[in-house]
Amino acid sequence: MNPSGDVIFSNFVNALRTQGKSEPQLPGAIPCPFSGHRGRIFRSIDQLYDHARTEHVRQLEGFKPKQAREFLGDEVLKLRKSDSMDVASGGSTPDITSLSLETEEKKGHLSPPCSGKKRPAESEGYGRRGKAPSHVDVVDSDYSRNVRKSETAKLFDHNQAVPTGTFSPQRSAMSDRSRDAFKSQFHTSQPKSSLRTLPPKSTPKAQYPHRQPGSNELQRYDPCYPDLLLQPGNRRISQEQLASEVKSIYAGLTMVETKCIHVDRAQAAAAQDNSDPNHKLASDHWQALIALHRTLLHEHHDFFLASQHPSASPALRRLAAKYSMPARMWKHGIHSFLELLRRRLPDSIDYMLAFIYLAYQMMALLYETVPAFEDTWIECLGDLGRYRMAIEDEDIRDRETWAGVARSWYTKAADKNPTVGRLYHHLAILARPNALQQLYYYSRSLTCVKPHPSARESILTLLDPILGRAVATYSHALPIDTNYIKAHALLFEHLSVDDFNQAKVEFTNNLDNHIGRVTAKWKEQGVYIAVTNVSGWFDYGTDNNALRQVFLTQLYEKAKNGPPLGEQPRTASPADQQDPTPPSVPENELLSEVNALSSQPHFAHARILTNDTFALVLRRIGDKNVLPHVQIMLSFLTT
Repeated sequence: MNPSGDVIFSNFVNALRTQGKSEPQLPGAIPCPFSGHRGRIFRSIDQLYDHARTEHVRQLEGFKPKQAREFLGDEVLKLRKSDSMDVASGGSTPDITSLSLETEEKKGHLSPPCSGKKRPAESEGYGRRGKAPSHVDVVDSDYSRNVRKSETAKLFDHNQAVPTGTFSPQRSAMSDRSRDAFKSQFHTSQPKSSLRTLPPKSTPKAQYPHRQPGSNELQRYDPCYPDLLLQPGNRRISQEQLASEVKSIYAGLTMVETKCIHVDRAQAAAAQDNSDPNHKLASDHWQALIALHRTLLHEHHDFFLASQHPSASPALRRLAAKYSMPARMWKHGIHSFLELLRRRLPDSIDYMLAFIYLAYQMMALLYETVPAFEDTWIECLGDLGRYRMAIEDEDIRDRETWAGVARSWYTKAADKNPTVGRLYHHLAILARPNALQQLYYYSRSLTCVKPHPSARESILTLLDPILGRAVATYSHALPIDTNYIKAHALLFEHLSVDDFNQAKVEFTNNLDNHIGRVTAKWKEQGVYIAVTNVSGWFDYGTDNNALRQVFLTQLYEKAKNGPPLGEQPRTASPADQQDPTPPSVPENELLSEVNALSSQPHFAHARILTNDTFALVLRRIGDKNVLPHVQIMLSFLTT
């Protein structure tokens, strides 16, 4: 700690300890009772005595120190008595324009006459301290500061009432107790001889404005505990008020949304038709576009808060899903403008960063305050993290950080909606350069209940380099992973059987040693291999696969016999809130389709690859690292 600070703190503590042991003191602020120095304020009778010895020697002539202190105390009491009597008799209050920082001698020459209009007597005690001048000097040898005082600055006076407009039962009770405590402390601190000579003193009652407290105010105070402030009352909002608020917000929202659509389309058309590639938008133009889309996001936020209010009716709560508000917010408020910014890179990099952070904060706020569409907000947060990762070219650590952020949001969304293939497609893109993990996510995206159409094209960016069609981008991948991916690439494309057998043999021959070498890492890799092998049985999600039709038939019958989806709570995006896809093969033809499937070569090869891998894993008795792979395979076989 600072040494000087220790000294100040110790002096302050010592002063507090010795305060009660010193000579009789007057509590609170003690004014000088002699003319010419009425503005001087002291904190103890000792300080007033020191001041009087130097400034008022004539008044103290013939007094001993103890008698002088008693004399000063009597004079102070007389001064305060005269001030209180003046307040009670309704003395006039000077106009605020007549207040100045000049001394009392100059005041008679410089101050203009008081205004002819007087304030009511009941409020005069609130704005001044008796006849004390406005120029007040606080004298304290330990805590004095040469700070210029404000013209309207006033010390608090326990004898004065609280200002008008701040009345409360609690404050009035506390002020009365404080005033009584001050009086008792003042009288007990004086010698008995001086107390005998003092005339009886009457304290004027504080005048409060007369008004009836409201019902909420009456409920906030308990007569048994007057100092305890209870919980304030609240006003319930009616259904009509909520409906009116939602309609008003929606009207403004549609206006801003229409403007955003028009502006984004105009800017996109201008970017395509512009013959000058070096044409740049002005800074104020970008800022205006950001402000417009920010306004739309705020309107959506208000709409969600109003429509999803705890007091809202079920019909009002369904409005957001009925009008696809989450999808509209993402499409018109965020995505279209992000694409416009992306096409203007690198000139728009700063504005794109600012808008990504703005949109991310809004989505995080909606994620916390509007849980009805939690899954949509999670996916939007993942999309924003992926945009932020994609535009980071300077710092590889920032890029990895934002990739991890996007991956965490997508993983959370996929755990909540395992039937949506779009989420696995996003995770596959973020899995680079882990080729095995990328193949796993692409396989899940293709074979889930709602496959993502773009995944069949995106997976070629992984398989083409393995098949030699493009430059290899996974040069650091292990040979065993390369052989495994090559085997599935040949199955995916229905290519050469000989090449498939060669890749399968190389993979199975090295698998046992590989599991023993990577140990615990194969817990995760075993899951990737098991899921990918199972997807080969479904021909990687092709619609005419017999096994897929069998599963779709069972799922469709279960959904048809279950409760209507409209009565179930929906948290996913509108694109996912659809009935299961009906099977394309009639149920009476499924058996013949399954029998014909066993004769297809690509299905037979997928089954051989799965069985050989599973048999090798089962031979590793006592190895806990293969249990995740075994669990997935047993779960699949039992279905």
